[in-house]
Amino acid sequence: MSDLSTATWQAIPIVPYGAVLHVPAGWEALPPVPANGPEILRATGGPGKNLIVFKVPAKAMTAAQVADTAQEKLQAHGYDGFTRTDVRFGGQPGTALDFVTHRTRDGAVIYQSRQYFAVRGNAAFVLGMGSAKWEEHVALIEQIADRFELTE
Repeated sequence: MSDLSTATWQAIPIVPYGAVLHVPAGWEALPPVPANGPEILRATGGPGKNLIVFKVPAKAMTAAQVADTAQEKLQAHGYDGFTRTDVRFGGQPGTALDFVTHRTRDGAVIYQSRQYFAVRGNAAFVLGMGSAKWEEHVALIEQIADRFELTE
């Protein structure tokens, strides 16, 4: 992976939703997959470097409450190992939810994910990323999340 301190970043405006995703140069935006529900954008930086952005109804919930709802749904699909952290995301108070996406039969983690949550008005924005090489990719995941913008 390139040195993030000197990486060139590119902005991907998500115009209809009032958000801007910033990713390292060379990443490519992909259209949403309707089967994924409220997905509004996917992007990739090559094998093992993917992200997804969702916009869901906030229903008067806080970012932490939206994360609680997401965790319940993820647990129902077999994900585990949840931890949460209060963070700033999209320029607002938010929540980061880490979880294990896949394990080996003996319980070893082979893929870990993180979702960031922020609420603006009646909408919650969710940025999801994961990696089979968590320690190698977590700095990139954090920098992409730090640069995510909610615009007017």
